[in-house]
Parts: sequence; structure tokens; C-alpha cells
Amino acid sequence: MTLRNGRATRLCPEAEQALDALIESGWDLSRVPDEYRACAETLIESFGHACDESPEAAPELVEATIRKLISEPIGEASLSDASADALDMWSLSGYRASHVPKGLRDQADRHEAFAELISRSVSQSEVSVDESLVESTLGRILDYEAIAEPRSFGFPIKLRLTDIASVAAVILVGLSVTLPVLSTFRFESMRKLNEANFAVASVAFGSYANDNDGRLPVYTPSEQILNQSAGVLRRWWLVGSDPLQSNSANLYTLAREGYTSLESLASPGNKNAVAKPASNDAVDWGGFDEVSYSFRVLQGSESDDRWAKRGLVILTDRSPVILKAYQGLPIDPFENSPNHDGRGQHILNGDGSVDWLTSPWLPHNDQIYLPRFIERLVNPDVRRTGMMPLQGIERPGSYTDAFVGP
Repeated sequence: MTLRNGRATRLCPEAEQALDALIESGWDLSRVPDEYRACAETLIESFGHACDESPEAAPELVEATIRKLISEPIGEASLSDASADALDMWSLSGYRASHVPKGLRDQADRHEAFAELISRSVSQSEVSVDESLVESTLGRILDYEAIAEPRSFGFPIKLRLTDIASVAAVILVGLSVTLPVLSTFRFESMRKLNEANFAVASVAFGSYANDNDGRLPVYTPSEQILNQSAGVLRRWWLVGSDPLQSNSANLYTLAREGYTSLESLASPGNKNAVAKPASNDAVDWGGFDEVSYSFRVLQGSESDDRWAKRGLVILTDRSPVILKAYQGLPIDPFENSPNHDGRGQHILNGDGSVDWLTSPWLPHNDQIYLPRFIERLVNPDVRRTGMMPLQGIERPGSYTDAFVGP
């Protein structure tokens, strides 16, 4: 007779069909088809005992009913479109159903009848109301409106020109204090990130040297290529065009052979720096502006472990001298690296230590961005003329000469 599906209990298909037939016959068992009559008779007997107490079924029915009421939220009742239109027309007609259009009059009559049940004001009947009740009701309404009304805390603003000038002065003073502080924070943050890159590069140089007989990284360890690079026409600033000449290709070897990542060779102060190789077979940076750090220019012969000492510079922030010389512009031998807005530069010594210099000149009058023979030309008469020639073919005067590029 019944089926259980999880928590729900329902009639079986045969009982549902018998119940439909019983309803269609007006609950007359004699009019029910023979195939459903036996089941319909059973249903009538069950319905006949619906009000009898059943100690076993009653608790289950109560529990199921409560569970259904809790689990199914009660939705808000709403009028049908026709009933809502009739209510609007009834209110616009002065609450007189006789003035409502015929198409909506039946619905309006129902609204009026319902209104008569809950209020005698619609039927214009006399109502005897205590005056104190009216006064207390009006008082409650006024109190509620006072509470509900948002309080205005506004006040009339009257500013004079002197007041505006004072406010502007305060703002300017505040900006003059905060902007330098923010600029200092930004500079120090970038400087620390750059210093971390040099520390990573120090480990990479050491690992490469251990694997290559104490040498500095080169694009190819071929002795023939190294000897050719000493020729007068071999230009070490040909970045991205000829790795056999480009000195940056030698530095790129650390990333190409997996000793460090290209990201660690990208300065946060170089907006054109790249953190990922252009292709899997890349052997150099794509252009001059992508290079963030200047690497020690090799002398043209196989290097030995003499570079691994403090005071012998092997890596610096990119050279401002070579950036200008490459473009044919006058150079300033006292200019700092553009990686730090001209405030200074980091250098990596051969022993792995990292120093911060506020001048490109080392204590023993060695300019890190110039070869020694050009340094000798620098004197008080020509130091600011900037007309020192650089062609990209220069080499360090000795292994102690700090000269980096590009």
C-alpha cells in the first residue's frame, strides 16, 4: 500500500491510481472501476480510521510534520497580478468597488469584503474610540518617527581664504616630510634586493670556479676563442649580436649552465631587465638595455685563481660610463650606476664579499668602470670634460685592474 523513500512515505502506484479513481467517482465506491475497487475499498477503510489514535503511527507523523516545517522555509505570500491590479484600482477609486472597471470588479469586491472584516472604517460605520487611545497611538507614532529619522550632524561650513591657505600649507609640510621618507624606504628596499642578487651571484661564481679549474665564466672555454678575443677588433659590448665577442655572454653562462637563475641577474633598478630567457637556447641577453650588471672584462687569456681575492672586483651594477660611450655620448668618470638613481653601486669581490660604494673609485684610485690607461688621463683639468674615448675593445691593464662591462 505504501512505499518508503528515505524519510518520505508515499502510496504505491496502484494505490495512487485507485485514489484518483475514487476521487473522480465522487467517493462512490460503486462507480469505481473493478480493477481499482478492492484497493479503493481499502483506502476508504484507512481514511475511516484517520482520526483514531494510533500509538505507533502518531509519533512518527508528528516528527515528520515538524521536520518538514523546519526544513522548508515559509515563503512570503503575494497577490496575483490581477488581484494586485484590482487592489490598486480600488484604492485609487476611493475604496469603492462600484467605481472599479468591470474586468477587475470581482477582485475589488473581494478586497472590500476582506477590508470590512478587519476594519469598520471602509463601511463608514460609526466607531466609538476612546480619546486617550487616539492620543497615545499618535504619541507612539511620533516617537517612532523621531527615532527612525536619521540625525544630521552637519554644520554650515564657512571657510575664509586664509583658512584654505593654512590647510594647503599643512598639506605641503606633511608631503615634504612623508615623500622623502617614502623615497628612502623604496631606495633601501631596492638596495637590499640588489644586494641579495649579488650574494646569489657570489655562490654561482664559486660553484662555476670549482667545476672549471678556478676560472671565471666564459661563453666557451676554447683557448683559441679566448686568444682571438684579445684582438683589437673584438668588441665586448656587442650584446645579443655576437656571443663570441660579447662580455655579457660570459656572465650569461652562469644562467645558461644552471649555476643561477636569470632573475637573480636582473636588478630591481633596471626597468628593462628580463627575468626569463627569450628562448631555451639563448646564450646572451637580447639587447644592451637588458643587462643589469657589468662583469669583469677578461684579458684575453685563460684566467686563473688570482681573481679570487678581496679588492679584485668581478661584478658591479651596470656601468654608466659604457652606457653613454656605447651611444657616443660624453662620459663622466665620477658618475654612479643608474641602477640606484646615481646614489651608488654594489660590487662583488673575488673572495665573495659584497660592498656598497658611493663612488665608482676604489681607495687605491682604481675606477671600476674604466681601464687603467684611461684612468691616468683623468686629472683636475679633464675629469669633467667627459671626452675619454671608449670603443668596446679595451682590456684591463692587469689582473688587479678593476674594469667591468658592458
